[in-house]
Amino acid sequence: MARVHGGSAMSEVESVNLSGLSGSQTSTSATTTSNPMSHSKYTFRGYSGYVIAPWISGITHDLVSIRHSASEPPWVDRDVHLHAGSEEVYFLFQGELQLLVAGSVFTLKPREVLKVNPRVPHAVVGGSGPIEHFVIRMPARDDRRAVGEVPAKLAPVAGEAKRELRFDWGCRAPLTEARYQNCWLFGVGQARFQSDHMCLAYLNFPTDESADSSGRTHRHRLHLHQRSWEYYTVLQGTRILQVEAELVEINAGETLEVPPQVKHVLRATRTPFEGFTFRVPRLADKVEL
Repeated sequence: MARVHGGSAMSEVESVNLSGLSGSQTSTSATTTSNPMSHSKYTFRGYSGYVIAPWISGITHDLVSIRHSASEPPWVDRDVHLHAGSEEVYFLFQGELQLLVAGSVFTLKPREVLKVNPRVPHAVVGGSGPIEHFVIRMPARDDRRAVGEVPAKLAPVAGEAKRELRFDWGCRAPLTEARYQNCWLFGVGQARFQSDHMCLAYLNFPTDESADSSGRTHRHRLHLHQRSWEYYTVLQGTRILQVEAELVEINAGETLEVPPQVKHVLRATRTPFEGFTFRVPRLADKVEL
């Protein structure tokens, strides 16, 4: 039986309390460690709620919010809603979600991503669990507008014959296909899908050889971003970054935040590795050093 949540999977202003869920290792808040001058690291493993959001103490911008669910039973949003100016991206890694988007119902299966563009009515309307997913919204402004109730009778599920979908409302893509891995998934130019607000890559390196090959294709040099914030999320394996003069390990279940004007470079990847990296806002502001 699906539960009803107070917002889009969770309330826009607070984490949902999941302490009584079977199989869930839910914490009351994400764990944060930081070097105030250069970076912050957030632990989301076993935590359901907002990992990064403007209303969380210590967050100094409203460019993005990141929400995570940890082995959560299925739910139904309390209403159909839209975001007036922000994009919303759903990454699903466990379970199955059903989303009502622009009047049609679409499924999201493990290791699939779905992006909803601004001003598009949508809602989570069910699924099967346990569910682990991320919702990334950028910018993270107070632009949520309810536009109606979730219909008692839903339209038949659409778009099942082909997992990749491209519509005016956004897109869906299977991350299990090689063409969506280790490249710019969202962004501009040669990115697989266009985004007005971010550049994002989904990374999957099952072996050292695959990670080494990517390193030869994409040069890793010490650099900074003049105005954009960069986030490194690790689902499996480890990444080691040099951030200013410090070596920082990002292990499975952690997200590293690197602010503008901070020098950093990838130094090593321990495989098997899976994760995603993104930058907000979408600016061509990289300066190699």
